[in-house]
Amino acid sequence: MKDQNSQQTIEAIKSLDFCVFDLETTGGNLKNDKIIEIGLVKIHNLEIVDKKTYLIQPQMRIPDFIQKLTNIKQADVEGAPIIEDVIDDILSFMDNSILVAHNTSFDVPFFNSVLKRLGKEPLDNKSLCTNLMTKYLIPNLLNSNLNYMAKIFQIKHSKAHRALDDANATAELLINYLKIFISKDIQKINHLYYPRNRYELDRIHFKSGKHSNEEVVSQISKLKTPSLFTLKGENGVILFSFPCSNDKRELELIEQKLEKLNWETATIKLYGTFLQSFVNFNTLFTKIMPHERSEIIKTLWQHHFNKQPPQNEDQVDASSTSSDFGDFVICKHLVPEQYIILPLQALHNKSQLVFRYPGHKKKLLQFIRSKSNRLTNNKLRKASFHFLLQQFINAYLSQKKELEKEVFIFEKNLPLKFENDFFKLLEEYLTKNPSSYQYPREYI
Repeated sequence: MKDQNSQQTIEAIKSLDFCVFDLETTGGNLKNDKIIEIGLVKIHNLEIVDKKTYLIQPQMRIPDFIQKLTNIKQADVEGAPIIEDVIDDILSFMDNSILVAHNTSFDVPFFNSVLKRLGKEPLDNKSLCTNLMTKYLIPNLLNSNLNYMAKIFQIKHSKAHRALDDANATAELLINYLKIFISKDIQKINHLYYPRNRYELDRIHFKSGKHSNEEVVSQISKLKTPSLFTLKGENGVILFSFPCSNDKRELELIEQKLEKLNWETATIKLYGTFLQSFVNFNTLFTKIMPHERSEIIKTLWQHHFNKQPPQNEDQVDASSTSSDFGDFVICKHLVPEQYIILPLQALHNKSQLVFRYPGHKKKLLQFIRSKSNRLTNNKLRKASFHFLLQQFINAYLSQKKELEKEVFIFEKNLPLKFENDFFKLLEEYLTKNPSSYQYPREYI
């Protein structure tokens, strides 16, 4: 339930005027290059209310690569107005709106350089960059260009590098983001400009006193992807954590902990696979009280293997490690078209590579070669797991490898000696394990 302060902020956001604009230019030099096209889109009350576009005669030859990139030919601008003839109309359209571009670090300075040449004052409007906003809201995204953002948010964008189409796609992206800020209970308008660690789409924080236990459980019950649930008490002390796999039985344990523990903050963080959730859970496990650890381990074994865990270290095969059945593991990332690779002896975030496929084939092979050399020379920093967690992750990875689900486990010699066979097997894994979660369109 939104409080009065939040509701006032939301109404204030709806009342704001945004002018999204995009420039196509003869190049990136602020002193010498010229505008050849500008597209402008006005937003009010979270809706597009007006649009304008101008082809502009740059009074210089458009370089061939710019003509090819934008599909704006020299002949297209021959009869177009020069910038002096339309600048006042452009400024009037912008008015006092908040200026928005997908790369304000280019568009705003370039436009100001044009104003300076014309003897006019630079813009003093506030500005927002949807590219920077993307990196705050979706921090693990490898590619934030407008084409890709339009694709994953299903925004129509048929004419990339044409000013009005780019401005319109940016406007639709901004509207998506404004709605996300509202759904995440934005408290201050300034958070639009500095949203770091407040509104990431892959996590949510609940505050005791502000949110009820029922709200927390309801949110977890709606999840469609693995997650890590964590309760913190006074001074950020870890009280409880659990890597969730969307098993409804997990809710019973979480409900009990919410009722029993004197928590201040509850956090849910989404992951592409249970393995990622578990790897991040490992960093918290030793901070939890021993009696809580025992219950967590028991629940994990019951839910995933329907049996009791080993009761003490003597029952664990100390010689058994996850590397006994392979050297590397690849799994899906939460972000579409992104994947994660980890050495099985170093299941921690500092040893992972996030990559895109097939775009990062070369990068992937370089990573495997580098880590393989460190493995061979015994220089790889190994992951430290509590013995019961090690036993569980070994059993889990062994099961998934046998079922050919969730993870792709392989020995280092496969890609190093049989590159084509490796990529064929990787593609088979990707085909069998498609991403069913529409992140970031679906978010927490």
